[in-house]
Amino acid sequence: MKPANPQLGLVLTGGGAKGAYQVGALQYIAELGLEPQIIAGTSIGALNGAVLSVAYPFPYAVQRLNQLWEQLSKAEILRPNTGAVLHTLSYTTQAFTPTLRGWLLDFLITKGLMQNSSAIFDPAPIEQLLREAVNPGELRRGIELWVTVFPSLKIPALGYDWLVDFIRARTGTDAHWLCIQDCTDDETVYKLLLASAALPLAFPSQEVNGQSYIDGGLADNVPLRALAKRGCKNVIVIHLKNGAAWNRHDFPEQTVIEIRPEQRIEKSDTPIIGKIDSYLDFSSERIAELKKRGYEDAKRCLIPIMEVFKTVKDQRESHNSLVNSTQRLLNDPPL
Repeated sequence: MKPANPQLGLVLTGGGAKGAYQVGALQYIAELGLEPQIIAGTSIGALNGAVLSVAYPFPYAVQRLNQLWEQLSKAEILRPNTGAVLHTLSYTTQAFTPTLRGWLLDFLITKGLMQNSSAIFDPAPIEQLLREAVNPGELRRGIELWVTVFPSLKIPALGYDWLVDFIRARTGTDAHWLCIQDCTDDETVYKLLLASAALPLAFPSQEVNGQSYIDGGLADNVPLRALAKRGCKNVIVIHLKNGAAWNRHDFPEQTVIEIRPEQRIEKSDTPIIGKIDSYLDFSSERIAELKKRGYEDAKRCLIPIMEVFKTVKDQRESHNSLVNSTQRLLNDPPL
């Protein structure tokens, strides 16, 4: 449900399998007793946010999210073989002319990696897991959740061209922020969540209220503006890379606490391949490593801040105690 004045907000950025890092950070946040009243998420951050937003106490929701990621490490959620996909996508850096782009899609279809030119991966495994983990009724009664999506362009007679959307996102077309609690039917809830994580070429776009949407991370991977528009003044942002490019000075009225990897979170420094591999590695070892790093980085970022809050609280209590003692002395009858 929507609070009138959300005091603490949570922003969960996108990053594929790196979303396990957010689980570790959230575990420490829950241990501190912090509970957000509003959440905004992009891509995997939107899916994590959906699990957190259900109508349960926040620490229990974090526990459920941790259990979901344990399932992810054991389930085959990416089909076909990720090794073949990584090898194939290494050629996308060359696919910036119609001829080479057409060659790439033909190659994918020939190798059996795509049934058509819209998506490499079958969305069914992720959709099934989402339906098992998220109850739309509970979600509507839960923490207010905003999801970032990007309006995809489909030109009649030309079909869908993923490169066009990349260009549109880089040249100023803005993302959309939609509130899950405004969705009146269950299928729209699922479609909106899947749309936020529909990375072009990897997963198919989703139709929501007559508009085709894809991964919101193309235009806004740190959806703090969604919370700023709701008047939320205090926000925790959990990044999925240590050099996240965004300008916090765009939000002068917000107090922003950032949790980010102290070291590089990508699996390797290899251009393109290293980034893609980090997005797609849902192995149990990798997930455990990311959760551990998320917990440690959250602790490193939040302990100094909590110590300052404690000092201010102690000083305020001492001041109030002194004021009360002075008032009692003034009210005492003269001897």
